Amino acid sequence: MPARATSPSAAGRSPRPPSPTSTSTSSEVAAQGERLIGGRYRLAERIGSGGMGTVWRAVDERVGRDVAVKEPRLPGDPERAYARLQREARAAARVEHPSAVAVHDVVVEDGLPWIVMELVRGESLHEVLQRGPLPPAEAARIGRDVLGALRAAHAKGIVHRDVKPANVLLGPHGRVVLTDFGIAHVQGEESLTMSGEFVGSLEFIAPERMSGDGAGPSSDLWALGVLLYTAVEGWSPFRRTTLESTLAAILSFAPPPPERAGVLGPLIDRLLAKEPADRPDAATVAAGLAAAADGRPLPQPFDAPVAQDPAALRELGDDVGTVRLKAPTRTPARPSPVKPAQETPATPAQATPATKRPRRRSPVALIVAALLGAVLVGGGVWLGTSLGTSGDDGAPFSEGSGGELHEASLMPEEPRNTTTPGKVKGWTAHEESSVRAVISVPDALTDVYHDPSEDGVQYTDPKSDVTLSLKRWAPASGGSTAYAWATSVGDSYEANGNTDISKTVTRTSFHGKDAAQLDITYRSAADSGLTREMRLYVVDDTGRYDLGVSMPKGVRTYEKQGTDTFKGARDRLELEKS
Repeated sequence: MPARATSPSAAGRSPRPPSPTSTSTSSEVAAQGERLIGGRYRLAERIGSGGMGTVWRAVDERVGRDVAVKEPRLPGDPERAYARLQREARAAARVEHPSAVAVHDVVVEDGLPWIVMELVRGESLHEVLQRGPLPPAEAARIGRDVLGALRAAHAKGIVHRDVKPANVLLGPHGRVVLTDFGIAHVQGEESLTMSGEFVGSLEFIAPERMSGDGAGPSSDLWALGVLLYTAVEGWSPFRRTTLESTLAAILSFAPPPPERAGVLGPLIDRLLAKEPADRPDAATVAAGLAAAADGRPLPQPFDAPVAQDPAALRELGDDVGTVRLKAPTRTPARPSPVKPAQETPATPAQATPATKRPRRRSPVALIVAALLGAVLVGGGVWLGTSLGTSGDDGAPFSEGSGGELHEASLMPEEPRNTTTPGKVKGWTAHEESSVRAVISVPDALTDVYHDPSEDGVQYTDPKSDVTLSLKRWAPASGGSTAYAWATSVGDSYEANGNTDISKTVTRTSFHGKDAAQLDITYRSAADSGLTREMRLYVVDDTGRYDLGVSMPKGVRTYEKQGTDTFKGARDRLELEKS
């Protein structure tokens, strides 16, 4: 939990007004009665709150300076929580570095340890990023200073384990401060976590910690890589809408290459290597960050990306980086599909007969299921500042209009290794040569239409009007991303005058290919009811694909059929198969 006071940030941006949770109310101050802690530190105002306590701005009456005082909160086992607070104080006090928060004192009040720290006047990196991503040089400068604090900690046998934007403070004169050593692991001291227990903010926990190898200095470097990615892109590469999909992403997902990272891109790529041995050491990272902060090219070790085993990496069907836009009301009109440039029509082909093929469950899915079971059964397995706690880096769930929860599936099915079409539990796989793909279709979608004017096929359930479609275009010469394509399609619904539009655009990856998802609800002039469409856009150097499902919105059975159709077709889709 950061110890800070709000003032202009080191990033050179105007600070936001303090949030309702960042300062104390008059009743809270009155309740404390300007309480004097340890006969020396008089509480003045609340400046932060989290799972382990509340941070107050206080006045050290002995020397007349402002300090930050952490009031403990002891959830769960009081003895373990007490020990955790004591460890935080000891760990932070041992790290001597300008970018590590300084601990002045530990005062026992009412039998509880209150930690007295320096007060950093500024705001957190998390707050700064709410206003937009940072330039690569500024992100590198911040990362360089955070790494300096981490190296000082590692030299003392301390692994931070909770490196994230909310724990990085930006103070005056460009100062960067790493805070919150509350869940640090200290070499030579007994662990405060039980077997199978994880601590930290979920999306910043390195893959090796998920597999039981424990946290080492390289785990902090992984978290630094996630922090740098978030700083330059404005969104976290591993956050998902559900706990299980976040776990799966950390274990198996290679995030899309950052688009705004500049020279930092190769360095970030190395830091996010799944295997600790594939990550650069701290000295190499420091040299790269120093070069990027000065606007110089990275040293030679970062010339080429890390080669990761594609068989060990699985991409998810859902990702974060969500942009939610509410369109103004206009004259209704049925949308015209937006096509990417340079379409190349091809002769359509009929679906081929199907043969039976079994499905397999992904090994990664089994690992995630086991981890999720530990989270749900263990009760409080995620400690510290985990997903959803106050003051964390953002809510893990996204709500659309009307409070509807958009959930990500755990992960796609295991990729097929053959092009032989098959039938699996009510699904039939069709080789569609016109779109160079194998598409699996629910048996209820009996009406088939091949568009003679373009490479595309459409399947419809005549009873529910749920429609599944797949289209293909030639590769684009302009290098447009799948996210830009999906955003353009979403904008076309508004441009065509549809009403009651609610849409979500999501970055993702599909078997190593750049991808994005569009989930949009709208009302057109041709239909008095609402329509929902879920679409996956995939872009690579062999072609561009649009997989979509349209369904009536508001009819529970039809909408469930539609969402199940989309997820099933997406997870079984095989591209470039003919």
